[in-house]
Amino acid sequence: MLQDQISLAEFVLQEAREKCFEIEVKAFKQFEKEKKQIVEKEKSNIQEEINNKFKKKAQQERIKHSALVNGARMKLMNARNQALTKIFSDSQYQIYKMIRQDERFYEELLKNLMVQGLIKLFEHEVVVRCLHRDIRHVRNVIDDAISEFQDILRKELNGLEFEVKIEVDEEKCLDERTLIDNSIKSVQDYSLQESASEVISKTENDKKCFGGILMTNKDGLIVCKNTLDVRTDQTFQDSLPIIRNMLFGK
Repeated sequence: MLQDQISLAEFVLQEAREKCFEIEVKAFKQFEKEKKQIVEKEKSNIQEEINNKFKKKAQQERIKHSALVNGARMKLMNARNQALTKIFSDSQYQIYKMIRQDERFYEELLKNLMVQGLIKLFEHEVVVRCLHRDIRHVRNVIDDAISEFQDILRKELNGLEFEVKIEVDEEKCLDERTLIDNSIKSVQDYSLQESASEVISKTENDKKCFGGILMTNKDGLIVCKNTLDVRTDQTFQDSLPIIRNMLFGK
């Protein structure tokens, strides 16, 4: 009987050991599984963090490169704009010198501007405004301008006779704009700030100029701006594609 009890106790202990071992093995496997999952998750997190850092660095490099490229483009655009405005400034000043030095040239120019204005306005009564110093020159060419205008109409409109009267408004002379000789400056020394004074704004180009005329119908509702400021700016804008191609290529 005692032997049986001992055998039973040993059996129970053996079963308990085996059960403990089974639980231990199961727990170890579960631990290994969870450890593997944790390690894989952390490896994934680390890899993702590394990838994000690389992406962020690459993005920063792209932004930096783009900023450098844009900066270089802006410098190039500013340099080109500086060269173009310098050409415009020099062109205006050359015209300014010519009209101040050669009265015949200037009066011929004023006559042509007047004829163009008469054609655009096509009015029987026209008012001309100019610089105070140009009143004498404008009066000198009125008759020739009217005669040339009428000859053009007869030729182009089957002998049309068109009477026109031109009045010079001496009470409302245009304000004179004095030009600066920038020809002695290099392009590098000519600043874009200086160029701001080279072009009259559209709100001012019927008030001031360095030469030319402004023409209106009698009541002033129709205006033809034929000042040298307006015409040189128009000519320059029209010629920009050719000038750019000559200076910078296509």
